Amino acid sequence: MAQSPTDQCIVLPFRAENRRPFDGTGLALHFLVGNVLALHTGLKEMWFGWRVKKIFPEKAALQEYCRDAAAKLDLLQVSRSQKVRLWLYGNFSDPTVNLHFFDGQEPDVRHAPVDLPVSIDDGLIGFRTQLLNWLESMGRPMPKAQVQAGLWPETIGHEGMDDVGRALEGFYIYSAYGDDGPLDVSPFKKAVAEAPESFMAHDLHGWALYRNKDYTAAKRAFLTALRINPAGTGAMSGLMWCGVYGKDLEEAMFWSGRKADICRQNVQAAREAGRRRYEKANP
Repeated sequence: MAQSPTDQCIVLPFRAENRRPFDGTGLALHFLVGNVLALHTGLKEMWFGWRVKKIFPEKAALQEYCRDAAAKLDLLQVSRSQKVRLWLYGNFSDPTVNLHFFDGQEPDVRHAPVDLPVSIDDGLIGFRTQLLNWLESMGRPMPKAQVQAGLWPETIGHEGMDDVGRALEGFYIYSAYGDDGPLDVSPFKKAVAEAPESFMAHDLHGWALYRNKDYTAAKRAFLTALRINPAGTGAMSGLMWCGVYGKDLEEAMFWSGRKADICRQNVQAAREAGRRRYEKANP
């Protein structure tokens, strides 16, 4: 078994340039890239959603950042405070993402940004292929055994991208800053209706249902997501947590192990981690 990676990478939301009217596409692309990097066995798993409130203590600051390419974020300070070394950030101007790479351990090293064309016509495969090529040029190649898993066809149109991004922002806001009552799932249903063959739409819908403790419905959404993208580790995490809080030990252990298998990690250790999570939640 290879040594576990220690470097983490956070993908920040991609912002629209020139203060254009808000469109969710940049957030959807940020979510897409996050799902690809979750498969990168040279990086330790880290999602922007885990650190939203620590990076943006106020909801208004997150919303401003998502809407205004001129909004500032001190990456060196945030990198040090969050103990996260690597950061991807950029701006989206249809049909291109201008992408930047920041290394908190080498802040004086300036990495040349790259313009990556975005096309939905090929299931966003070309965009991700060029992203992985660029990461390799940054000295962060994804192992070849994982590359194909990160290139599932993401069947989605422009409106679907907008819907996914808007729903994702709502999910971040609800999860990080709290709200009274359940999360409104209508934006997530809208994304699924607009993009019924999108992994991202179904995966995000599953997480919304999970937040509302509707574990049976969340499980269905996650399984649909995995039908589209069998290597969707985010959906596998969701199924593991549905097993934990839905009081199904075997489900919790199975999906914890399955995710580890996809990520080339120790399956038995992951199954035992699933068991510990279950026992902690269900003493």
